[in-house]
Amino acid sequence: MSSNTDTCLIVWDIQRGIAPNAFNYTQILQNIRLLIEAARSARVPVIFSQHTSLPYPYISEYFKESMRRRGVDPSRSNYMGEGSPEWGFVEGITPTPDDLTIKKHTPSFFVGTYLEQILRNRGVSKMLLCGVATVASIAGTAWHGAALGFIPIIMEDAVGGRAQETHKTALKVMRNIFTVVKTTDAIKMLKGENQ
Repeated sequence: MSSNTDTCLIVWDIQRGIAPNAFNYTQILQNIRLLIEAARSARVPVIFSQHTSLPYPYISEYFKESMRRRGVDPSRSNYMGEGSPEWGFVEGITPTPDDLTIKKHTPSFFVGTYLEQILRNRGVSKMLLCGVATVASIAGTAWHGAALGFIPIIMEDAVGGRAQETHKTALKVMRNIFTVVKTTDAIKMLKGENQ
């Protein structure tokens, strides 16, 4: 069995205020659970992103506009803020003490966090990416990670977004640039079956 010491699983924003809005939520939730279980069994680091909104005066104009487009009043106190109802992880997906949860404020997991340092400290070169949302966050982290020298591997049936059409378009674009695989293939890789 392969040690997978160069791999991590990134579970992106599986929070109550984000993940259930994905058109394919039920499907991806099951696949994310399978990926987490396989990664933990293989002793591959599982890293959860947790979107944490800044207080209103410190939210970027981009995020204020993005929230308005989604019908959310950005001045509403604590929307997606730490401790808010939307901020917690969805039922059935809970980080363990062996997992790492990193709070972040942007669609790139590398901006304003210590993710790059953590990955380099662990000798990680491959990032298995799953979660919500494909178009902005998964793609943004994949591009940013690639620019930093990491290898993004997108779990095509464990990522989702609000609109099926833009989700499919994002996957089509990423297939031309990154490795995009099904959950079953990623699990085989984690078990050392595809070496």
